[in-house]
Amino acid sequence: MKTFMKSMLVGILFCSKSLCFSQTTKERQLLSKWEKAVLNLETERRIYNLHKIDSLLKVGETKNFNKFQMDSIRNLLNHTITSTGTAIYVQFNKKKYIVTAKHVISDEVLVDQKRYESRTGIANWDTLDAIAPRVSVRTPFKYFTDSSKINNFAVLPNSFYRGFLPFFFISDSTGDGIEVISLQDKNFRILDSVIITDGYQPIDISGLINSEEINILDEVYSIGYPEGVSIVGHIKQAPNFQISQQLEFVKPFTVKGNVAMYDKKIEHYFVDLTIISGNSGGPIIKNGKLIGIVSGTNIYNILDPATGGPSKQNLVARGNLVNVINVSRLINELKKYQVGESKF
Repeated sequence: MKTFMKSMLVGILFCSKSLCFSQTTKERQLLSKWEKAVLNLETERRIYNLHKIDSLLKVGETKNFNKFQMDSIRNLLNHTITSTGTAIYVQFNKKKYIVTAKHVISDEVLVDQKRYESRTGIANWDTLDAIAPRVSVRTPFKYFTDSSKINNFAVLPNSFYRGFLPFFFISDSTGDGIEVISLQDKNFRILDSVIITDGYQPIDISGLINSEEINILDEVYSIGYPEGVSIVGHIKQAPNFQISQQLEFVKPFTVKGNVAMYDKKIEHYFVDLTIISGNSGGPIIKNGKLIGIVSGTNIYNILDPATGGPSKQNLVARGNLVNVINVSRLINELKKYQVGESKF
């Protein structure tokens, strides 16, 4: 009897170890797939829209500014800013897309320009949505180590042409939302070829979204490119070398956390994990499935009340609550969008 029990126990232990090893291997394979599908986007935007620049320049003209003064004002107003974020390279019904949070890729300056043109009768735009006029994908570290090159061709989208747009926006109750770029459009096919050359592979999301499976304290993880720290090196070029983005190569960060607040009737929820600027647009993943997209972090500080009034309290910690966009509508919206995609 003792021999039988001992053999049973050994068998159970052996099976448990095998099962554990099998699960770890499967998780590693899923993580590897996701790592190949998460991109680091870089965008460039104007600070002022065209009608704002024109109005400010007219002020200078009425005050009889000289040419040097006007040129200085013009150069200042035409200044641009560069920002980065995370995006997901996906496939659905054999078509490929870039999916990210709206604020990562949208351009509120251009939206304001379209709003002004519609209000003043200059143009009647069907949609006020607009994306950054320069979009590129930063070179992954592996591609650089394999080739000693930077692959950073930039696409210059046009948010002002009429007809079926190569991007669309899914609104969210937070004021953010999901932005989708179609890689079937002729301009974005070039970006798709860059992504493929960089070694990325789209992840098929057909069966990867199930918001019904989300529960409080579920373990989740996210892959993304936190600003600055994800840059692991850069290439120096001659001063006369023309570039379309920064000559940097990057590696993603993977962080793990738990669902902190969720209700299927709310379009967003919160998870407790560590991210910073640059992670926006990254996936929230549970058991290998896409269940959300990072919108932003909790901006509130945790202070020690024992150290005095609000202005004197010591900072104990910054909250790690991450606002997550629910992706439950993504599949249906993609199906609707694909009906008109044949126009490309």
